[in-house]
Amino acid sequence: MGFFTDADFDSTLDMIDAVNEVVERNIRNNFEQVPASDIGLDIRCGRVMIDVNDQVIAVPNHNIRSIDYYGGFEYVKEGEGRVTVGDYTFFTADNDRINDCFDALNDKVEEDAE
Repeated sequence: MGFFTDADFDSTLDMIDAVNEVVERNIRNNFEQVPASDIGLDIRCGRVMIDVNDQVIAVPNHNIRSIDYYGGFEYVKEGEGRVTVGDYTFFTADNDRINDCFDALNDKVEEDAE
């Protein structure tokens, strides 16, 4: 990918800002925000951001406690469908719990189409 191959960071904070900028741009361009209930989660999880094509759920780190607690994502371990990049934690459908969320979303889309 090489986003930063030519970049020269003056400090670690500059690097962190650049990573966050890339992550936020990707989320703006590729993710859709939906109610947690649309993906089969407790409504108390609030709204979540999903990338339907890549089957990824993105959660801002300041909201991670609610999705861990109310969504059961505390059982998704780092490296097993969970990765934190910058200010976001991403959950991938490689994990059964996350895959179930995308199954629930597909069911909702089919139900809404009827």
